[in-house]
Amino acid sequence: MKKYRILFLVLLLSLTIFRLFYIKSFNLCPDEAYYWDWSRNPSLSYYTHPPMVAYIIHISTLLGGDSEFWIRLGAVPLSLGVSILVYLLTRDIFKSERIAFFSVLLLNITLGFAIGALIITPDVPLIFFWMLSLYFLYKASEGENRGWWYPLGVAVGLGLLSKYTMVLFFPCALLFLLLSSENRRWFKCKEPYLALAIALLIFTPVIVWNYQHSWVSFTKQLVHGLGRKGNPFLNLGIYFGSQLGVVSPFLFLGLLYSMVKGLRLGIKERRDDILLLFCFSLPIFLFFLLTSLRSKVEANWPAMSYLSAMVLLSGFLFKIEKKRKRIFLVLLIFVTSLSFTMLAYSFPLLPPKIKPINQLYGWKELGREVSRLKEKMPEDSFIFAPRHQLAAEIAFYTDEKYQTYEIDSQYGKDYWGNIDFLKGKDALFVTHSDYDKLPFVASHFTLLRKEKDISIFRKGEKIKAFSIYRCHNYLGGLFDD
Repeated sequence: MKKYRILFLVLLLSLTIFRLFYIKSFNLCPDEAYYWDWSRNPSLSYYTHPPMVAYIIHISTLLGGDSEFWIRLGAVPLSLGVSILVYLLTRDIFKSERIAFFSVLLLNITLGFAIGALIITPDVPLIFFWMLSLYFLYKASEGENRGWWYPLGVAVGLGLLSKYTMVLFFPCALLFLLLSSENRRWFKCKEPYLALAIALLIFTPVIVWNYQHSWVSFTKQLVHGLGRKGNPFLNLGIYFGSQLGVVSPFLFLGLLYSMVKGLRLGIKERRDDILLLFCFSLPIFLFFLLTSLRSKVEANWPAMSYLSAMVLLSGFLFKIEKKRKRIFLVLLIFVTSLSFTMLAYSFPLLPPKIKPINQLYGWKELGREVSRLKEKMPEDSFIFAPRHQLAAEIAFYTDEKYQTYEIDSQYGKDYWGNIDFLKGKDALFVTHSDYDKLPFVASHFTLLRKEKDISIFRKGEKIKAFSIYRCHNYLGGLFDD
C-alpha cells in the first residue's frame, strides 16, 4: 500500500508543477478579470458573490503583482487541497490507499475539476471549503470526539464567504443526521448548534453588506437561480447535456449509479460513512435538476455533488469481484474522461467555431489600442463600457490598469462610491460593435464620435469586433440610469 502513497505524492507534485507553468499561458477570461477588479476594491461583499475570491486574488497580487500568474495562483494550492482531502476521505472510508489514489487520479482528469484548477473563480474556494467541511463532518460522525464540530463551523463559514451555494451544506448535513440512527444523538448535543453559530458569525460581513445595499446580492442570486426563465424541457436538456460535457458521459453515468447505490448500501448495511456520501451527492444533483425546470442551470453549479460521488464510485469500482469487468469499466471511464480534459487543454488548436474558447482571445490587443487612445486624451479623462466583464478586461489589459466603469451600475456600484467627480470630463467608450444603445450614451455627453473599430481574428476567422468612441464633456447621470 505504501507504493500508492508514493504514487499519490508524485501525482500531486507533477500536477502542481504543470499547473504553475500553465496558468500564465493564456489571457484572463472575462469573469476572472471581473474578480480581479473586485480585488482592487476590497469590500465586505459584492453584487454577485461573497468576497473570498477577491481576497485570495488581493493577497496573491500583493505578493507578485498584477499578472495572469499571480491572479490565478490561488487556484493551484486550493485544488491541491481538494485532492488531499478526497484522498484522506476515500482512504478512511474504504480502508485502501489504492482506492484513495484512484479517486484522486479520477478527480484530476475530470474536465470540470481540471479546468477549475487553472482559473480563479468563486467555485475554487467553494469546492475546497465544501470538501474540508465534509471531511470534518465525517470525523465528527465517526467517533466521540466532539471537538471536530468547531473546525467544521469555521470551514462552513469560510465556504459561505466563497459562494452562496455553500448553504446547501446545511440541508445535506441535516438529512444525514436524520437518516443515521447512530448520529441522531447529535441533535441533543450543543456542538452542532455552536458550529452553526460559528459559521453564521463568519458569514456576518456578507449579511451586513447586503443590509447596507438593500439585500441586492441575495435578491439577485435568488432570481438568478430560482426565477422562471426559458422552456422547462429545453432547460432540462441543457442541464443533462452540460453535465455530460463537464464530467464526460461514462463517468457521469457511473457517478449517478454510485449516488443511488450509496443510498441503498448505506441504509441496508447501516454504513453511516456511505450514507454521508450519498447525502452530499444525489440530493444536490436532484435539487439542481428541479431548478432546471424553472430556469437555466449553469454547468458548474452541481459540482459539489460529484466530490462525494467520486469517492463512492472509486470504492464501488474496486469492489467489483470480476477482474475483467473491473478493468474494463475503469479503463472506459479513465480514457473517456482523460480524452475530454486533454482536448480542452489543447484549446489553442481548437477551431474558432467553439465560442467559449474565443473568450480567451483578443483582450491584449484591445487593451493596447485603448491605452494608445487614452494617452492622447486629457489626464483626467476616464474609460467606460456597457458591461462589467468587458470593463474588467479593459482595466486589466490597459498599460496603466485604468479604472474602467460600466453602465450597468449594479455590478460596479458596490465599490465605485460617488462618481459625481467625473462630470465635465472627457471619456473613451469601448463596446462591442453591435451595441444598440449608442444614442442613450450620447445623450449624456455634449459630443460623441467614433475613434476606432477593432476586429479580433483567430485562425483567420473574425471572432470579436469592438468600437471605441471619444466622448466630450460628461453631463452626469449615465451610471445612475
